[in-house]
Amino acid sequence: MAEQPHLLLIDALNLIRRIHAAVPGEGDEALEGALNSSAHAVGRLLSRFQPSHGVCAFDGWQKSWRHLAYPDYKAGRKPMPDKLKTGMERFHELFRYKGLTSLTYANLEADDIVCTLAAKTLAAGGRVTVVSTDKGFAQLLALGNDNLLLWDHFARLAIDADFVRHRFGVEPAQLCDYLALTGDSTNHIRGVDGIGAKTAAQLLGDYADLEGVFAHLEELKPGQRNKLEGQWHHVELARRLVKLRTDLELDCKLSDFRVGAEMAEPSVRGGAPALR
Repeated sequence: MAEQPHLLLIDALNLIRRIHAAVPGEGDEALEGALNSSAHAVGRLLSRFQPSHGVCAFDGWQKSWRHLAYPDYKAGRKPMPDKLKTGMERFHELFRYKGLTSLTYANLEADDIVCTLAAKTLAAGGRVTVVSTDKGFAQLLALGNDNLLLWDHFARLAIDADFVRHRFGVEPAQLCDYLALTGDSTNHIRGVDGIGAKTAAQLLGDYADLEGVFAHLEELKPGQRNKLEGQWHHVELARRLVKLRTDLELDCKLSDFRVGAEMAEPSVRGGAPALR
């Protein structure tokens, strides 16, 4: 029987920037510290999970479809320090030496690349471990696949459905609807003014999804109804923005990412894969 593939997917900039922010010093000192700490982190991940395949996904250098649909997307986010930005090629080299492939598409975000590769690998019967502190990946738990593990490297914590219920008060399948109502401050996506976490969870607990909430506005308390009336197009856009893509047509295959393979090198895809 053929070995079940195990794909390790690292949200690369999430890992690098978290490490860089925690190391002492500035400029060259901080860059060297981040490189050393990243090497240790990747080594621990490879030792812990023993993957057969591995990808470090990076954001592209062009605007993504989210920026085009919502100009305020990620507005005000603190820019990457110049020294870290100019030293990024050294992280690609580090990952290559560890046997992992760095994957970048010109106009795609790492999150969508990770989720697409995860969903396709799981559908083919493989195992997947996603490494990130971004709780948005918890959307993947709605697939209900036991071969998926979401891992917060810094907290040494697996993100599962119980974590989502405790943290947000909703099921993984409701997470996008929840964020559409409350907003996603990390990415500067505005929710519905006056609808906070508790109210959003309560509404989704009562009506299951956004369609259910807006189909029953007349049943809501006057204050809630007034906040939601006329907001359907906004929350529908917000839900589309926070939903991570699992259906991209990527010009790569799992065998490209075997750990330690000679082709484990930065893979920069300049063209835009088709978006269905």
